[in-house]
Amino acid sequence: MRVEQGFQQTPLKLPLPYSSDHALHSLLERTLPHSIHGKVDDELRQFEKRIAGPIRELAAIADTLPSSVEPSVTQFDQWGQRVDKLHTSTSWQRLKGIAAEEGLVGIAFERDEAEFSRTRVFAKSYLFAPDGLYVGCPLSMTDGCARVLELVGTEQQKREYIPLLCSRDPTKAWTAGQWMTERPGGSDVSLTETTARPLSPNSTPKPGDKFVLDGFKWFSSATDGDVALALARTGGKGSKGLSLFLIRLRDEQGRTNGVFVHRLKKKFGTKALPTAELSIEGAIGELVGPLNSGVKTISSVLNITRLHSSISCLSSLTRALQLVKAFAEVRHIAGDLGAKLSDNAMHTSTIAGSEIVHRAVLQLSFGTISLLGKTETDKASAGEKARLRLLTPVVKAFAADLTTSELPRLMEGLGGQGYMVENQFARLIADANVERIWEGTTSILALDVVRVAAQTKGGAIKEFVSWAHQVLSSTSSSLPSLSSSFSTLKSRLDLLASATHSLLTPPLDLLLPRPLLFLIGYLASSLHLIEQAAWSASRQREEAAMDAWVVERWVGDGGAREVERRVRECVGMKGEEREREMTREREVVYGFAREGRSKL
Repeated sequence: MRVEQGFQQTPLKLPLPYSSDHALHSLLERTLPHSIHGKVDDELRQFEKRIAGPIRELAAIADTLPSSVEPSVTQFDQWGQRVDKLHTSTSWQRLKGIAAEEGLVGIAFERDEAEFSRTRVFAKSYLFAPDGLYVGCPLSMTDGCARVLELVGTEQQKREYIPLLCSRDPTKAWTAGQWMTERPGGSDVSLTETTARPLSPNSTPKPGDKFVLDGFKWFSSATDGDVALALARTGGKGSKGLSLFLIRLRDEQGRTNGVFVHRLKKKFGTKALPTAELSIEGAIGELVGPLNSGVKTISSVLNITRLHSSISCLSSLTRALQLVKAFAEVRHIAGDLGAKLSDNAMHTSTIAGSEIVHRAVLQLSFGTISLLGKTETDKASAGEKARLRLLTPVVKAFAADLTTSELPRLMEGLGGQGYMVENQFARLIADANVERIWEGTTSILALDVVRVAAQTKGGAIKEFVSWAHQVLSSTSSSLPSLSSSFSTLKSRLDLLASATHSLLTPPLDLLLPRPLLFLIGYLASSLHLIEQAAWSASRQREEAAMDAWVVERWVGDGGAREVERRVRECVGMKGEEREREMTREREVVYGFAREGRSKL
């Protein structure tokens, strides 16, 4: 039998990304003023057509011919001269141009919608990301670079660089990198080896002054950028001796500014994105912010890039859901060509679990984005600023862990077709899992939550708990069916207060930070889902009962219950019990250390 004979499976057809995302529709309608919502809604409907057409065509190349989008580097020309010419794919270059035209950085700084500009631009990024081949990575760092210059840059730096970083003209728009990671410390920048010395050593250094940098950066994503923010040592040991610098990679003639590509990283995902090891040999950089305050200065970048990270992995889950639902509408089951997979209750139940994760992370991410928008336009209260600082590491770790865990489960929904690279799951799974590492692993982010709690003496968590009780008290009357869920959440808030006390009581219990981070994540996402459900109920919308049911399911989720159990266990554990627990964990992981142990 020839392949064109016999049964022919109807191919799945992806829907328009915005029109099909009812959860996003409702969220934007709830959180945006009416006049702004109409404008944003129109813009997203126009943008989704561009995504469904030329943008998806560019992304499809990465699924059918993955090697064709991988970057390469020519280090020497035929005369033996070091040139370090980086080659990126046509798809990558065109997608970067489209991103500039659509204002995926610029909108946040044009601020036509004031504090709601962040919601607008992240909504566009969320729709773009599944087909953007991780162009979102340089966009996030460009966004962060523009923000740090806006906050602490000199007037000259603001005039010279921000318009280029925010330009909508693809022929003029710049992108930025971020060079922090080095070989000794990984995420621990306190061990940074790169040094910087003043170009004019006879004067007292001030922001904007030029320095000469030497060092080696172990991971530099978006190596094709025009500028980069880099940490370098200008003082003593530790993170307090680091300063932040803006480095132009090349001069007007295209010659390197003492930045050389040692090699491109061989990654199992984000194939189109150039990531490299860089040797910095006499690069000229400009001091950004005060001397020896680099870590504090760059923290504003991390707030932004971590939110981009959460949106990136969330969008991968969104695409996976689109794929599995589209396939369910065209795949028959049980030997009956008239019965569709979408009619099967077992299959639908599995997808529903992933859809609830999607809705919870969507609400958490955009709730935190709203706080960023308020902060950037000086409309945030002190409590909202504290919540933003607390939630940025939480939302990044929470989103990365939960969304990437759903992707293999949804891949099953396509059967053998799900394992084929043409159907995107290979790229989605490989790409999204970088978010578990980039901008801090879960453990690093959990320790950042500890840092926030310690620096504010528990104040940031108290502000979060206060906000949570306000949400519960203001919505309980409109959601009477959720009284049991509300009681559960109040109990978990009391647990959070107890856990915070334990967290701030020396010595630090290292078994507590990770489950504490997830407890905050489950609480915050539940509360934003409640806000959505209360809004639906107050307007008697057709999805009101479903929204309330989503809250009930999410609050009772097994993951939330397990996190609650683990935090209670840590809080109630005595010193000897804790030592015994850690000893058993060391033994089960690394075995027993014995003298005279045989060696192979």
